[in-house]
Amino acid sequence: MGNFSPQHIDIIVDTAPQGVLGTFVPGQTISGKVVYTPQAQVDIDSIIIICKGTCFTKIRERHSNGNGGQHTKSYPEKITLFRDMDTIFRGPHTIQSGRYEWPFRFQLPLGAIFHRKSSSKDNLFQLGEQGLPPSFKLVSEKISTPPEAEVSYKLKVKINPGRMMHSTECVRELPIWPASSTPLKAPLPLDGPCQGDGRFKSKALRPTQHSFREKMSHVFTSDPSLKTPEINIAVSFKMPRSVGATQLLPLDVSCKYTKTGANDPDTPSFVVDDCHIYVKAYVEARAMGSLRDHLKDGKQTIISHNIPGKNSLLPLDGTFVPLTAPLTLADMTRHVHNLVPSFKTFTIFLYYKMVVKVNVRHIETGHRFQFESKYPFEILSSELPTPAYTEPGPSALYPPQLAASDQASSSLTAPPEFRDELAPPSYNSGDVWRSEPDAKRVY
Repeated sequence: MGNFSPQHIDIIVDTAPQGVLGTFVPGQTISGKVVYTPQAQVDIDSIIIICKGTCFTKIRERHSNGNGGQHTKSYPEKITLFRDMDTIFRGPHTIQSGRYEWPFRFQLPLGAIFHRKSSSKDNLFQLGEQGLPPSFKLVSEKISTPPEAEVSYKLKVKINPGRMMHSTECVRELPIWPASSTPLKAPLPLDGPCQGDGRFKSKALRPTQHSFREKMSHVFTSDPSLKTPEINIAVSFKMPRSVGATQLLPLDVSCKYTKTGANDPDTPSFVVDDCHIYVKAYVEARAMGSLRDHLKDGKQTIISHNIPGKNSLLPLDGTFVPLTAPLTLADMTRHVHNLVPSFKTFTIFLYYKMVVKVNVRHIETGHRFQFESKYPFEILSSELPTPAYTEPGPSALYPPQLAASDQASSSLTAPPEFRDELAPPSYNSGDVWRSEPDAKRVY
């Protein structure tokens, strides 16, 4: 490839992300520069940069081929959410080896519109004009032919577009999530009973062991004083069902003890050993075939977080007590880019479910009770931070995709020819600005 190797061209984004998790937001202006470093003289017809958003789905279905075998057929669908293009250099010109920079600037749209043929499953999705959906990619689990579902936003630079040879391109992902223009309301905790067996019967619960005569009497009579004692508890869990990725979630648990017999313990002691929280993403995806829509669902676990117990005694009257200090969803995972806000778009519907598993231990016997709770869950679009970022730089969410090697350029560190006081390169006249200190025009 020589001077047209992809390693000789790069895209550096100077704009600071406005999202609280390092994402860009719809309506934000994206600016930066394209850097080209040919190692020898090279002929350039033109250089263009494209800012584009797409929604892609692919459904795979297995069909019988009539002789006992099967084959897989794919149904892809790609929807362009928006596409903006700018020519940053126009030739033909021959340029010498060196480092060349061209600034670019795009404003992200607030929404998208696409007219899709109506379908019987339209109620699952959102049609017509709508806000930009968040960047998203499904990594489905435990499905032999999972659907593909992806919303992506990219910057793409092409040198000599349209040529079969002596051309190259560079692509950078732009993580974009919608943001709420107004502050989110405080999360509303909702409680619900956990499913599980809260009954435990054992002679180990007796304060003293029966004598031989009492044991024989217990076998042949129904003396209530000789009945085996038992424990009967009900556990509930309280937390918000709708929350932003960086909002604090109060997590509370309660234990209600019911004494059912005279021999049952009066005040047994219980503690929470641990609590495991899972957030599972569910996706409904569709793609247009020749005659109809093809649908398939997929799922993936985006949070698997364990909270150890505090060894504090649980009240026995059902009073809720904090399980731990309030956490955020972002605190529960290292992969914060998976905390995509719930959304619907033309061909993708993303929603969540929360699973909570609580282990409660009876201190006197060591018996462990296991409880589980499942309910629908929603991740909200976070509000814009106030004040906004003060330091320009690439997104913290996907730094390798937006930064060039270890350098992150900004308008303060850019060379003089890239600042506002000097005009950018004029591609109409064929001028090219070098980035060396002795900036000069090269023809």
